Amino acid sequence: MNIRYQLILILLTPVFIWLTLRHYFQHKDPRYLWQRFFALKLPSSNHDTWFHCASVGEVMTLIPLIHAYHKKYPDHHFLVTTATITGARTCENKLPFVTHCYLPLDYRSNIKRFIDAMNPDSLIIMETEIWPNLYEISANSFIPVTIINGRLSSRTTESTSWFKRIFFHALQHVDHIYCRSEEDKNAFEQLGARTSQTEVIGNIKFSARFSSSTTDNIINRPYVVAASTRDHEEKKIVELWNKSEHDDLLLVIAPRHPERKDQILDELKPFNETIKVRSLNQPITEDTSIYLADTLGEMHSLFSHAEFVIMGGSFVNKGGHNILEPANFSRAIVFGPSMHNFEAESRLFLQQKAALQADNDETAINCINQLVIDKKRRESLGNNAHALIIENKDIAERYLDKLTQVLED
Repeated sequence: MNIRYQLILILLTPVFIWLTLRHYFQHKDPRYLWQRFFALKLPSSNHDTWFHCASVGEVMTLIPLIHAYHKKYPDHHFLVTTATITGARTCENKLPFVTHCYLPLDYRSNIKRFIDAMNPDSLIIMETEIWPNLYEISANSFIPVTIINGRLSSRTTESTSWFKRIFFHALQHVDHIYCRSEEDKNAFEQLGARTSQTEVIGNIKFSARFSSSTTDNIINRPYVVAASTRDHEEKKIVELWNKSEHDDLLLVIAPRHPERKDQILDELKPFNETIKVRSLNQPITEDTSIYLADTLGEMHSLFSHAEFVIMGGSFVNKGGHNILEPANFSRAIVFGPSMHNFEAESRLFLQQKAALQADNDETAINCINQLVIDKKRRESLGNNAHALIIENKDIAERYLDKLTQVLED
């Protein structure tokens, strides 16, 4: 297996180089190239606990846990790695007491050099990152590996037997897998994790709490926000929006990747809408029909004051995005058919009448019409969504209890 995996890495090297350089030129951080390609220019110090988060979403998920961890162990030295520059900036802004580095690409020499330099006592992986060399070398260096908030996508569980064998061998180097749900636990066990390794704790994203009272309303009209939209999804949502009874509500589009601004504007030209762009400081006027909120760091404000939320990534085949964030603000949420990355959450929200799902265009239009017309319906869905957050608010503490046991062992 290991030889096959090393061969895959070699064959994919041109792809890794291209993706890494593209990300660098989009966001520009010189550390990124040195640390990702070569595990060089690293800070020199020992670290007690190492958390790895793929990108922004995982860093945000980690925040309540690492704050609780830091409060309990104030002298602890924390290392957080990410694979993206946006994840790094989120980490540096939200977690000033940790050391941040970029995780090197999963070549054995890189991982060995990184571990020797950083000298962590334990490695905690957030959610889904399975890197065979990272896991094996960490275990061989007597660094216990723990996966928290563990989840697996259908793409992983339905992959070829060849890839499943690679995942199986990687999981043999993991000490504990703490999962979001029974479905995730079963998925890890189907990949080869031992039953004694796995345990359901819950979804730590429920612990992320935000106060709407601290966020200013950046929109001067009643609006609905289409949040974290993906490639070509804006066109789809505008088509649905224009077929709905949306009265004089403004449609605010907040793309997952703001750098797609020009592409989005080009795709929306045929609609002949009056579009204003936040990054260009264009004011919203009475005739503005769409506002492109192509900036970072303002999503919580947009959630806080929206009439309701249309969740992006779900009306194209991207698997959806985190519906727990708007739920924190008691917002009614509509999502499309593609929610496989948040299957457990979306199912729970539907069961508890805390969100609406649109399986097709007609249903989507009906959902929008319902929420535009019926304020009580919006409030009921939003209140139910927030109640789910409150019921699960202690999940970070549950994870901390488990990690404390690992630390003490």
